[in-house]
Amino acid sequence: MKPKGQNMFYFLILLPALLLFTVFFIIPVVQSLSLSFTDAYGMRPNYKFIGLENYITAFKDRSFIDTISATLKFTITAVVLGNVISLILALLLDTKIRAKSFLRSIFFIPNVMSLLVVGYVWSFVYSNALPDLFEALHLPASWQASILGNPDIVIYALAVTAVWNVAGYYMIIYLAALQGISDDLMEAAKIDGARTKDILFKIKLPLISPIIVMCLILSTAAHIKIFELPFTMTSGGPAGSSMTMVLKIYNTAFSANQTGLATAQSTIFFLLIAGITLILTRLMKSREEKL
Repeated sequence: MKPKGQNMFYFLILLPALLLFTVFFIIPVVQSLSLSFTDAYGMRPNYKFIGLENYITAFKDRSFIDTISATLKFTITAVVLGNVISLILALLLDTKIRAKSFLRSIFFIPNVMSLLVVGYVWSFVYSNALPDLFEALHLPASWQASILGNPDIVIYALAVTAVWNVAGYYMIIYLAALQGISDDLMEAAKIDGARTKDILFKIKLPLISPIIVMCLILSTAAHIKIFELPFTMTSGGPAGSSMTMVLKIYNTAFSANQTGLATAQSTIFFLLIAGITLILTRLMKSREEKL
């Protein structure tokens, strides 16, 4: 049993972190949760308890329900497409090709750019560069229209932009996992007559499957909270088709000044993220147990 003095020493070491965690996380979360049950409006100091009225209003608001659908479409597209592209790039760089360091840097550069900058750059690409290119290629007029003005595909266009931004980051993680596989294992497989396809699907991918699941969780957590791209590229349009949950909460809080309703929407959003994270974590745990 450790002496009390040693336990107190450990507690004092952890105390600054615990204080910061309490001040900047626990207290704001409790305040936000309590505000969600009030009619708080803007910076008005006086508000009253209204129970679950904000939550009822949120679920009755068709535009808020639509943001859940748009957010999930964006997240699923960006997560699946992004991880597939990142894994392909990592597999490419794991082979014996020239200028691997240069290619690695080129693929990673978009990740160091601010999402606000990325949003403005890709707004120009979608609104000007691509329509002009399609016009020069004499493609149909429907192709020449701005992609960001099409409510059926705008959310997927934003997802492609997000993938361009983060693919290099997850590529580095996958590449590190692939390079951690023993060369002796690869040589033994080749001696036994394993083909390239067999090595990929029966050795490499199974061995890095925990890393794949981890990247799926990380990318899901990152993309589901997307704000900068719809804010800079479309402002949630056209007709709310690219309005994500975070942007909706932002507009409710700072444009409509409905603080109580915004905190209720934030709580719903938090529960959605917690549920998705729990499902992915259970999948990762079951996968590790099988391995």
